Amino acid sequence: MTNDNVSTNYQKIKHTVFFTNLFLDIILLFVFFLTGMSSALKQILNTTFTNTYLLNGAFVVILAIASYVIHFPTGYFLGHYWEHRFGLSNQKFSLWLKDDLIKATLGLFIAVIFVEVIYMFLARYQQNWWIGVGLFWLVVSFVLARLTPNVIIPLFYKYDDLDDVVLKEKILNLFKRCQVSLKNVYAINFSSKTKKANAFFCGLGNNRRVVLGDTLLSNFTHEEIEVVVAHELGHLKNRDIVRFLFVRTVVTFLGLYLVSRFLLFSMSHFSIERIDDISFLPMILVVLISFSFVTAPFLNAYSRRREVQADQFSLDVTKSPKDFISLMEKLGQMNLAEFQPFFIIEWMFYDHPPLEKRIQFAKNYRG
Repeated sequence: MTNDNVSTNYQKIKHTVFFTNLFLDIILLFVFFLTGMSSALKQILNTTFTNTYLLNGAFVVILAIASYVIHFPTGYFLGHYWEHRFGLSNQKFSLWLKDDLIKATLGLFIAVIFVEVIYMFLARYQQNWWIGVGLFWLVVSFVLARLTPNVIIPLFYKYDDLDDVVLKEKILNLFKRCQVSLKNVYAINFSSKTKKANAFFCGLGNNRRVVLGDTLLSNFTHEEIEVVVAHELGHLKNRDIVRFLFVRTVVTFLGLYLVSRFLLFSMSHFSIERIDDISFLPMILVVLISFSFVTAPFLNAYSRRREVQADQFSLDVTKSPKDFISLMEKLGQMNLAEFQPFFIIEWMFYDHPPLEKRIQFAKNYRG
């Protein structure tokens, strides 16, 4: 089997499971609400919790635990079995499960806060609650961006200083040439979990840093690594982190507004007495999940345009299309990425241009 066929098979199942989970989520949430189980759960919790915030929080926790249990088989299949099946994972099951539970706990923590804020505004501002919730989510997005380097990433990976002095100096000089301050360049132990290679830029303001996976450091040349760092630097120079936050905030406001219209419409059709009734949360989630599915292609298209600009910046700074092309080819082979996915797959799932398009972009580059 050729590498292209292996990549296609690897990615095809991942896409299939995505749609399976999406369908499962919507069906189960509909069933949970329409059969009266949601209302029954609220009534049971109402006998234990007199405080509305505690009741709402308990409702979210139970719903999240049920969702985790239902999705565990597909989560295990993709996250552990499928990665091992294609030789991409270095994790034992116990370590994978630990990471999965940490991710689920973080997600639950954020979900509880977000739902509590939604219902607080719903109770106080029935018409315009979505504005306050949207502003709150904007603040949370900035906070998470700042916390990610120092709090979230260390939960899963260990930072190390970059031992390669020559490479570190090359990267620092790259930032100096572009007149951008940088806290530090770090290596991260990707190899403890995966054979895939990656690098990324994270943090805001004085907290920003370049992070290079040890799998990248072990398998790529200095010139190729400089290309990928220049790409991340391009995002910084183009203020893409702020751009993405702004665009996603606009989309969030739109989604919340649609939920507000749906809530007002549903009060009469589903016999809801109060707009802040937690038992209606499953239907709110159906709207949000459907909205996310519909808007994902547009967000991906916007992201791909920004990625092209970052590629342009990388080529302008490094003046090395040859190293850019070799970087893309090696990343594709190591990560089992599809070089030329079907256009619908690109439309639905790709927030970066497919590798073949990025390679062709470099071949056509005239600096």
